[in-house]
Amino acid sequence: MKEDRESSLTAWERYVSAKKAAFGADDANEPLSLEQLEEAIAQAAASAGIPETGMPPRAEVHPVKRSQLSRWFYLTLVVLFALLVAGLFWWGREQQISP
Repeated sequence: MKEDRESSLTAWERYVSAKKAAFGADDANEPLSLEQLEEAIAQAAASAGIPETGMPPRAEVHPVKRSQLSRWFYLTLVVLFALLVAGLFWWGREQQISP
């Protein structure tokens, strides 16, 4: 029965109930708005001595693979160029006409 009730709750209702449980609010109070909940979180963090820094930037959490791929791409190009030069030198020595 509890599973049916939890699955029927919207995301907002689950969020509000989790915040109420976290702050020990009883059911007699009316639901808080998002701004009021954020203010309560900020006050709780300040009273605990934890600086509220917010969420980290997305680039820090999920680094871009583009720079890593471009590094491998350029390294591959350099290796191919070196092989081409070495192959041309070898081919040139093999094609020399002996007097």
